[in-house]
Amino acid sequence: MDAYEQMEIDVRLESEKDLKTNVGKVIKFFYDKRRMEAEESGWPLKKVESKHEGYGIAAEAYSKIGAKAKVLKNGMEDYLKLLQVKGEDGVSICGDIYNQALELAMEAIGMAADATRILNDLYYGYDSRTPIEQAIAEMKAQDGQEGAEFEDAEESQGEGENDAQEAQESAESYDPDAEPGEN
Repeated sequence: MDAYEQMEIDVRLESEKDLKTNVGKVIKFFYDKRRMEAEESGWPLKKVESKHEGYGIAAEAYSKIGAKAKVLKNGMEDYLKLLQVKGEDGVSICGDIYNQALELAMEAIGMAADATRILNDLYYGYDSRTPIEQAIAEMKAQDGQEGAEFEDAEESQGEGENDAQEAQESAESYDPDAEPGEN
């Protein structure tokens, strides 16, 4: 049993994996854009100073999501009531459901961006550089690491080289047929 290893198989569709990745990119984009717009307007976002303040920000976003979810729930109930009725009302309600779900998703992305802000301010720190500035800094760091691998050779004769030269001269003058004390 020592060699037992628990494995996990990801059975999600490729489209679901891509959706999660893309939504993550949207959240990061929204967070960066919100921060940049706030700074440009002259009212930069205040740093989250405590866990309690972070909870307040998250609770406000959660209440917005709850309100949007309630509107969506009411839309679904209206759609259910109109299933038996023929006509254009069903199309209209379905369009409303789409819009309500979209607004709910936007609020959820906003909450995720707020959570990113809280995490960055309280726990991780935020890199305020633009993506171009970040890429340039990474390239400079990479160039610095490549240059550190190799050092320029210096020409010098140390004690080891002099000893090696004397040993070479001694070996050249060695006579194998000579008496043991003559060399």
